[in-house]
Amino acid sequence: MHQLFGLVLAQKDLSRAGDLFSLEDAEIEGSLSEALEQIRIISSAADYQSNDNDQAVVEICITRITTAIRETASIEKHGKALVALWESCLEHNLKPSGKDEDAPHAKIASDIMSCILQNYNRPPVMALAVPVAVKFLQRGNKELCRNMSSYLSLAAIAEAELLAEHTETILRSVLQGNSMLLRVLPALYEKRPQPIRARLRELVAPLAQLDPSEQLHLLRLLHTVARKRELGVLKECLPFLFGHLRDPNHSEVILNILLEISSYEPAALAPFLPTLREIGESFPSLIGQTAKIFGAVGHLDESPEPVFKKEGQHFATPHRLCFSSSPSGRCNAIK
Repeated sequence: MHQLFGLVLAQKDLSRAGDLFSLEDAEIEGSLSEALEQIRIISSAADYQSNDNDQAVVEICITRITTAIRETASIEKHGKALVALWESCLEHNLKPSGKDEDAPHAKIASDIMSCILQNYNRPPVMALAVPVAVKFLQRGNKELCRNMSSYLSLAAIAEAELLAEHTETILRSVLQGNSMLLRVLPALYEKRPQPIRARLRELVAPLAQLDPSEQLHLLRLLHTVARKRELGVLKECLPFLFGHLRDPNHSEVILNILLEISSYEPAALAPFLPTLREIGESFPSLIGQTAKIFGAVGHLDESPEPVFKKEGQHFATPHRLCFSSSPSGRCNAIK
């Protein structure tokens, strides 16, 4: 280990800790893993949570180490030691104090997470970090949970297969209110659908309480399920979808889901045709999509009874849909 690093950590010398920033990154790069292991030993001491000096020394040293790792691009070399220190934080209290101050080990975890987060596109780093990151989701620290959720969202983009191994843990976190992780579920469904399929109704139930972006992530999941032709589980979700069909933020996305279903199981949508008719009459921009759904259902029933009626417009049977009346009174239709 570099002499100054060894001195600061061995003596927990706060007065010399700042001198670490006077050293060149390349000069200390070879010492970083050993320094991380020494920090793990210090932070695991029984009196660490009450020892302000040791906490300050550790905080400065971690800042210096993560800076050097970033500047020397040596995350893969020191990733094992970094993640080992990160994981050791799980053995300690991570909940904020009554003053809303981060617990000492939560500070360490947050600093390390920030370093790892910048390397979400490096598979060797993720292979080490993801199994540890998911453990923080259940540790009662909302800020850490939110930060870990951001990291896992990036990890899902780069390496969904790795994250899929932890689908049950992620689902549990979502169902406990961590709606940030809704964004990773479509990618996980592609890799490991069964756990998500089993909890789909529970996931959809709080749709109205989510903000628009979170609702969109959930609807994307349902679209993924629809594309996989998993109608059995989707049937239970149809009332939720039709209940939100009038929401202008999501009506088009929901209609795309319904269109997907109508392409292989139109009978499932037949009970909801009155709602679709109202949507077509109330939102002219959605007429095209609703008409296609009526057309698909219409192959089951070619009754001549009109479906849509609106001033200046006539929409005929599910089998023959008229979008407008020409001056001659003839109907422009799609069959």
